[in-house]
Amino acid sequence: MANVTVSPARAGPVEIAIQLETVDELPLTAKAVSVTLRDAQSGGGTQTFQATRGSDDQWYVRTSMNAPGRWMLGLGISLSETDSVNIESPILIK
Repeated sequence: MANVTVSPARAGPVEIAIQLETVDELPLTAKAVSVTLRDAQSGGGTQTFQATRGSDDQWYVRTSMNAPGRWMLGLGISLSETDSVNIESPILIK
């Protein structure tokens, strides 16, 4: 499971914080995390960023959301050399 916070949730500079958890809601250790953003309304503008692990075991990306509206946020989570998980969910940017 991934808890993702986009702050502030409006167009312009944002910070994306990602907290990974197991099904038992315990911290999940990952080797790497990437974040992909795609403008769901126009279908274009896909950007992928490598997240940075913070000292609090969360992952962070700083970027800019150039337009309000519905976006698709995807996570690429690398658990080991051979095991990875991809998650995608819509988000709303004001």
